Amino acid sequence: MTVNERYKNWLENSYFDAEFRGELASIQDDPQEIEDRFYKDLEFGTAGMRGVIGAGTNRINEYVVRKATQGFANFLLERFQKYLVDRCEKTVVIAYDSRRKSYEFALESAMVMAGNGIKAYLFDDVRTTPELSFAVRELNCMGGIMVTASHNPPEYNGYKVYDETGCQLVPHLADALIEHVNQVDSFEQVKYLDKKTAIQSDLFKIIDEEVDDPYVEMVKKVSLRPELLKDSTLKVAYTPLHGTGGATIKRVLKEMAFSNLIEVSAQMEPDGEFPTCEKPNPEEYEAFEVALEYAEKHDADLVVATDPDCDRIGMLVKDQNTYKALNGNQIGALFLEYFLSSRDGLSSNHYVVNTIVSSDLAKRIAAHYNVRLIQTLTGFKFIGEQIEKDEIHFVMGYEESFGYLFDSHVRDKDAVMGTLIAIEMAEHFKRSGMTLLEKLDEIYSVHGAFVEETISKKFEGKEGQSIMKSIMDKFRAESESLVAYKRKIDYLNDETGLPKSDVLKFYLDDHSWFVLRPSGTEPKLKIYFSIQDETPEKSKSKLEYYKSLIIEKVVSE
Repeated sequence: MTVNERYKNWLENSYFDAEFRGELASIQDDPQEIEDRFYKDLEFGTAGMRGVIGAGTNRINEYVVRKATQGFANFLLERFQKYLVDRCEKTVVIAYDSRRKSYEFALESAMVMAGNGIKAYLFDDVRTTPELSFAVRELNCMGGIMVTASHNPPEYNGYKVYDETGCQLVPHLADALIEHVNQVDSFEQVKYLDKKTAIQSDLFKIIDEEVDDPYVEMVKKVSLRPELLKDSTLKVAYTPLHGTGGATIKRVLKEMAFSNLIEVSAQMEPDGEFPTCEKPNPEEYEAFEVALEYAEKHDADLVVATDPDCDRIGMLVKDQNTYKALNGNQIGALFLEYFLSSRDGLSSNHYVVNTIVSSDLAKRIAAHYNVRLIQTLTGFKFIGEQIEKDEIHFVMGYEESFGYLFDSHVRDKDAVMGTLIAIEMAEHFKRSGMTLLEKLDEIYSVHGAFVEETISKKFEGKEGQSIMKSIMDKFRAESESLVAYKRKIDYLNDETGLPKSDVLKFYLDDHSWFVLRPSGTEPKLKIYFSIQDETPEKSKSKLEYYKSLIIEKVVSE
């Protein structure tokens, strides 16, 4: 079916409501917009399905959500009968963040599940992604759905799915799910109950404290030195960036008796328009603009931001009269040092997990404490998969993209845990006479001067996808003429022992590398750099050289 045929089919389909078809009619004289909305279906990537809100197959809307949920229901029912009938209940749990239409998409998902005879638990208000992951296990469900677009701009929303372990679907499960979704080729195949009937049939239930309370108790137990928070002198400015994290993080810190939290009140309430931050992404310094005003006013030691679904955490550290940002690898290194130096009874059987685009500094810290480091592909589902293999010896997992986890009861990034540990860690090092920046310098002095940076180049729409593919093809076929390197790993073609993935890694020498990887959640090509040399100055100079070289090659395409 051509793009125009798909468009006409949707435009004339009486299954869609009048407002939805009106939106489609409004673009009938814009062939470029029709092309962008209908040239493909939304796909599941490293973090599920994510897209711009609107009418079309390449948009996220209530009908695309219904179709995806029907496919997910079919997938779950088949999996339940084959593997899970004795392991869990025929139920799912659904959560949603503060974005536009998040509640509507969550309710649509619940009604489709109910239509398939699957009881749906739906949270009574916005909740964090890590609590959703926890809830799958706590309620003994066979799966979960989180409606969120994480840190994307306001026009986006998304849909993440979880298996019975509370983990996002790994490739073989995702492939099976996609097959089921693709088999739903007509909206008339979607089974759907109205809310009243679902409640009367005991196929829909609103939930609240029955998950909130055990989740908070679990998070509190992650603390290694809870006594430090009770009389802490550390001052922390915190913002949830209009997302879901505010209420839960405030509750955890209050129950831990931490009294020096400076709330960034202008951003504490959930708001899908994100009125005070255009890009609610704690990976970006600009996201801290409002929080910095509060930090400077109250002379805060630390500034913490969590993204809209509260699975990522970013930090700024006071350095004399300024605040410096820590990148995701630096936060990971500090967490590693704190956890591994503080935990009793660690052995060579214990392990930490990060990804192939995370700094090699982690290898040195792990080796220093005689624990294993396991590296996975990008995507926290792969870290969750490792935890499932050995829960007992898991210490922590992280991605360089500001996602961290310290307890196996959750199988996704958890910025509630991250915020608690960040504050506790900062207080601990403060009592040792060091800021987090000074502790990081100490880590570098022991293990080597590492610098890292991730650069994202946007390539939007159908043309953008084509350009990214040509860049990856070029670096695969002509890499030796593009950059001098010692070793290349092609995760799409090489036998790495990991699932196949469109990722290229080039080792520039024994301790430095860069990676090219198309994002699985956004129309971006990501370029990761990890550079190490004798001194910080040499490392930074080396980084700048390779950045200019590689980016020029990418842009020239």
